[in-house]
Amino acid sequence: MLIFGLLGMLGVMAFGQTSLVLYSTGTALVEETRTVTLAKEGVLELWGFPRGTLWETLVVEGVEILALRPVPPKAWSLQDLLGKEITVQTKAGAFRGVLREISEEGLVVETEEGVVLVREYLWLLGPTYTPTGQSQVILCYRCAEPGEKNVRFRYLAQGLTWEISYDAEFAGGNLTILGKALVQNDTGMDFRNAKITLIAGAVRGPAKDTGLRALAFAPEAASTEAGEAFEYHRYDLFGTWDLPQGRMVLPLVHATIPATEFYRFSGGPVEVGLRFNTKETVFPAGEIRVYAEGIFVGANNIGHLPKGKDAELVVGAAFDLTGTRVQVRRERIGENLYRDTWCITLRSAKDKKVEVEVIETLSGYWRILSASFPYEIVDAQRVKFVVPILPGSETALEYVVEWRY
Repeated sequence: MLIFGLLGMLGVMAFGQTSLVLYSTGTALVEETRTVTLAKEGVLELWGFPRGTLWETLVVEGVEILALRPVPPKAWSLQDLLGKEITVQTKAGAFRGVLREISEEGLVVETEEGVVLVREYLWLLGPTYTPTGQSQVILCYRCAEPGEKNVRFRYLAQGLTWEISYDAEFAGGNLTILGKALVQNDTGMDFRNAKITLIAGAVRGPAKDTGLRALAFAPEAASTEAGEAFEYHRYDLFGTWDLPQGRMVLPLVHATIPATEFYRFSGGPVEVGLRFNTKETVFPAGEIRVYAEGIFVGANNIGHLPKGKDAELVVGAAFDLTGTRVQVRRERIGENLYRDTWCITLRSAKDKKVEVEVIETLSGYWRILSASFPYEIVDAQRVKFVVPILPGSETALEYVVEWRY
């Protein structure tokens, strides 16, 4: 009968290749190879796991797990200094000796002159801090083929996440975009020589998790290899990487695509933005910071953009363009039936001709009776006019709409 109190012979345990599959909300799939010595039946004490390991997901290749008991990392305390030489600074002076006991009355320090009870102290100095170690697990197992083996471990762990951030340069009608992955390691341990994969798609997380929203990276990224996995996209970083605790930035997406500048008025400031098609590049959701003519011109967030998607990015308000929106009249022409006349005046202080897109939101069931410029229907409640404005002038758009609730 196997019990956790008796540990079998572990022999040599070495760490081999580690693979990390990262999602954007803090959960990762970890696969690693370790060299262990196995008996037909025994108990293994293993260490070096992330502190956020979901132990119920642990799978050990070629080994039947009979029972499992995780041992969380022990938090540091004064108890770790028992039996070690320390220096204690008090108001009366400093005492150097071996810490023998921590009692309710104070610290018991054995010095060369004898035992000192330190009731209050300002600070103490001890030996070099040694990390308390990563999470451990004790496994009761059964193995059909004992001996020294390379054993594969697979499990889910929390504390690994990533997101993307973009810098873009707009020049000559092109938008050059560089996307950088910000990888965050909060697992309490460093990973060495790891293969790293990023998964794209909406992935449901483990029980009691709100789910994982994964990000995608462009196939033309210079340091990744893209492919499909199940209903998602996977992007494998070339080579192996050291992933220490904290944040690491990796350049992943690089694309140059045609883009056009546009102006849009919806009742407030005249917005300025860029419009483009993603072509053969997949852009995950994230913030894009845009630069032009040597200066930063604005930033905004984009949603997930697949290949061939038309997209627009509003980065700020145009300085030399203004607009006003005035209701000229309202007539009630029947039960719940109204006729409104609106006038939108656009003014330009620019030295070139521009076009401003005017977006109007209409209430209820509506139809436009007349308009001074052509329009197109955007959706059930919005229409778009394109209004040209000559240099240093103003242009008025007037339309009449009939609507009912």
